[in-house]
Amino acid sequence: MKINLHKLPPAAACAATLLLAACGGGSSSSPADPVPPVVPPPATTLSGTAAVGAPISGSVVAIDSKGKVSTAVNTGAGGAFTVDVAGMTAPFFLSITGSSGGKQVTLNSIATAAGQTVNITPLTDLIVSTASGQPGGTALAAVCAPVANTVSAACTAALANAATQQRLDAAVAAVVAMIKPINTGNTNPLTGAFVANGTGMDAVLDQILVAPAEAQGAMATVTLIATNSALGSVTLPAAAGGAPTIPAATPPSDADLARATAAASVLPEIRACMASLSALYPKTGFVVPSAAAVSPFIDSSFNMGAAVGKADIVSALSSADQAAHAGLTIEALGLASVSMQPLSADEIATLTSASSTSTTRVADFIGNRLGAGATAIAFTSGKPSSAWVQLRIGTDAGMLNWKLVKTGDTSGCAGGWKLAGSGHLDMHMNARIQRNFDAAGTASFAREWAAHVELDTVLQENPAVNKIDVRGPGLTTFGDFQIPGSAGSKLQLILPATGYTHMRVADSNGAASTFYNNAEAIQSCQDLASLPVNTPGLGAGTACIDETKVAPGKIYVWTLKTPNGAVSAFPFQINAVPLSKAFAKANQASLFATLTSITPAKLSSIPSAALLDGAVTFNYTQSATYGSKMDNCGLYLFNGATPVLNAEQNAVGQETSCTFTTSGLNALASNVADPAQSGASLFKFTGPVTSGGLWVTTIVLGNQASSGQPYPN
Repeated sequence: MKINLHKLPPAAACAATLLLAACGGGSSSSPADPVPPVVPPPATTLSGTAAVGAPISGSVVAIDSKGKVSTAVNTGAGGAFTVDVAGMTAPFFLSITGSSGGKQVTLNSIATAAGQTVNITPLTDLIVSTASGQPGGTALAAVCAPVANTVSAACTAALANAATQQRLDAAVAAVVAMIKPINTGNTNPLTGAFVANGTGMDAVLDQILVAPAEAQGAMATVTLIATNSALGSVTLPAAAGGAPTIPAATPPSDADLARATAAASVLPEIRACMASLSALYPKTGFVVPSAAAVSPFIDSSFNMGAAVGKADIVSALSSADQAAHAGLTIEALGLASVSMQPLSADEIATLTSASSTSTTRVADFIGNRLGAGATAIAFTSGKPSSAWVQLRIGTDAGMLNWKLVKTGDTSGCAGGWKLAGSGHLDMHMNARIQRNFDAAGTASFAREWAAHVELDTVLQENPAVNKIDVRGPGLTTFGDFQIPGSAGSKLQLILPATGYTHMRVADSNGAASTFYNNAEAIQSCQDLASLPVNTPGLGAGTACIDETKVAPGKIYVWTLKTPNGAVSAFPFQINAVPLSKAFAKANQASLFATLTSITPAKLSSIPSAALLDGAVTFNYTQSATYGSKMDNCGLYLFNGATPVLNAEQNAVGQETSCTFTTSGLNALASNVADPAQSGASLFKFTGPVTSGGLWVTTIVLGNQASSGQPYPN
């Protein structure tokens, strides 16, 4: 019988429908149609964190199984990223090109499906390398370099190998086993969400050194930095795509694990300490801090060579004419891989011995230090007492390894840490990419490895020094480079020519280089090989660097020599290699500063015989794509072939314009002597000037990116 619910009292109507539905809504007497389940749209993104301990600032791309390349995206705060892979086909390689605190970074990762959390770290790069059976890092990035929005067959083959479930599972399991003793949160290094804040997986990254395999058949290793304890290794096959050798992970001893646990607080404490020091230099409302405010952060043992001690660094950090400026930052990037103390007399003797036949002298030196227990962290009664830390000061292109000591004084840093310096003179080995415009406005590009040290700094260290030998990975001569299997050789720096202030490159015979002239930087052997055979000055004795043997993080040793032999030596760690010419050309607007105006507009208007303070200004713009920041600007003047003036102005923090002043000069050579300072120059020139040029240098992706052009005449 049909019941008319509309004619029943409400209570009765409700009772009559209890068998059909709950009361409170609806008036239909027939069952509702089944509701189809809501199907979520397919996932179209990949998200995660890019970090090496400190977050990575850079550009991330995804590459799919068909070779299609996603639109590049920049990492956000803390290294977070999200890549759009809509319309792409899993699996995916992910690659980041960027920097972390100025240290150049190229790393890879892998995702098997859209929608996954996938990180990019040294550990994920090791996973990709292990699963694909070939080197990761820059080597894989080069194989997968996009051309017309697609990649090579070799890249998709590597992806297919790496994404094979059995191989990928084995690679992840191997890395998880390696870090198990310190991975207290059991976070999956590939897919586990984490924040680059010094905790969890980020803390694991801070405590380890991942040394990648740089060639087929080579070994990748993971070690505990605090104790140099091996956690595990992977040996790549002889040919790409083969099966790697993965021995069982080697857990550290209880004693080493206890030290590592004690050392886990070192980097967080030092980062907090450097943040407290940096807080003295706010971007807004900045007032130059007093020496009394800076002093608690500096230890009495502070030493930078050339008689530079605590009083000097305190003065620099409390003077606007030196280092103090709004927004100055001092960042702790990570622990050094070994004690970076200057070499002892015995170490120097071994390194420079004429009877030594070793072609790996620097590697042997590092191995001997680590074997003797000279790790980055020193312990007293089982507790950390000092640490060698990778620092970045301001926007400097180089990465500094300075010692910090732990004290009982917490007036500066809550943890009691104080800066103690590097123990050696101020110098750098920066990667450079240069763009030079000719008079017609045509741009050419050059890549350089700088070996920069000012003569006055060297002479303050020891006035008898007349030569510096630099040894390390890849350094050789053009002649040796062309002979397969030949040994490398040292780079020699000799005294500068008149009109120059820096030590210059020599040929293998110890005389001034006929190819580099008075330069302080060398080129790669590969770039030299691309030059015409009859290139002026290029010969077998021309210094160069084999870039297949060099990578960010490699260590070199500088030895200062007098006519009587070596007097001091120290290690130095590089943080970057020069960007490729192809990358620089394709990304000019994101790398180089763009000049918008020059004052005075013409060379002939630069005043002669007068101090140039405030007389010359360059205005420019920069791109935020790769976090470009200003480093320096320069002016050089010639009378024919004779140098008249060469000035480099510190432009750190001057992101839109650079005005030359005497107090802000990094380096100066002119034809006018300062009568009050023997051997010094005045910031002015006299006599005719027939030509000149200018440059503006930014810091980007760990490189000094210089753009130079003739000064309009």
